[in-house]
Amino acid sequence: MDLYENTHLKKRHFSFGKNWQKFLKKLTPQRIEEAEKSLKEWLGDISGKTFIDIGCGSGLFSLAANRLGAKVTSVDIDDQSIECTKELKKRFGGGDWKIIKGSALDSNFIKSLGQYDIVYSWGVLHHTGDMWLAIENITQLVKPKGVLYIAIYNKSTRKLEGTSELWKKIKKFYNKTNFILKKIIYILYTTYLIAGITLHGRNPIKYIREYKSNRGMDFFTDIKDWLGGYPYEYATPKEVENFLGLEGFDLVREKTVRSIGCNEYLFKRVAMSRRCGGYVHNEQR
Repeated sequence: MDLYENTHLKKRHFSFGKNWQKFLKKLTPQRIEEAEKSLKEWLGDISGKTFIDIGCGSGLFSLAANRLGAKVTSVDIDDQSIECTKELKKRFGGGDWKIIKGSALDSNFIKSLGQYDIVYSWGVLHHTGDMWLAIENITQLVKPKGVLYIAIYNKSTRKLEGTSELWKKIKKFYNKTNFILKKIIYILYTTYLIAGITLHGRNPIKYIREYKSNRGMDFFTDIKDWLGGYPYEYATPKEVENFLGLEGFDLVREKTVRSIGCNEYLFKRVAMSRRCGGYVHNEQR
């Protein structure tokens, strides 16, 4: 099984943490505010609630949750991501905030973390090498009546942007190739995106400048994250909804895309998991 942890140990993985370290140099108060705005839009008032960020990456959304008054636990397998999150905590954070190294694929580790009001994992689980196991594992972290907020790559057959199957091959090649070829692929793909923005009648300079309004992210950081993000898995909304339905969750809200981007889902735990004795709805929800 080509797990992220295995490629990580063999130094053949894409370093999300290294990419996030570069992102932190561009971090501004406005980006932090956009991250807070994103959490409030999806989760409402989280003050006083327990919040675990699985695959915390840069630590931006752990910081946002911390600033919104949540009791935060940040988790990542990548050493540099852990360092990024510690740096953000040192610079901006305070209060109840724990940072722990660990894997969503390690069932014993996950069980040791307890349960939370909010389990957050945005754009992470599809990079573990075993997406469905990772999703199943983190459902154990959700308290009764708690919520699960995840983003998973959409399964796309649209040829214009490249199908999901094609992108899996591209990403695998990108991670195996040398620095020069990586740079060439990055330049070509960036040029392709900017050309597409222009052809749609938008000003690319303005688009890139305003990109931070997308959850506080950075255009060029996201390109590297997209190209390098391997292992890479994907699913249709129906597949995700059916899987989590059997784990005892009801869909509260979703935001879907037509192409290869991430679908966002907010689920609420309403029942016991099938792994815990059957699917029995909680009448008190």
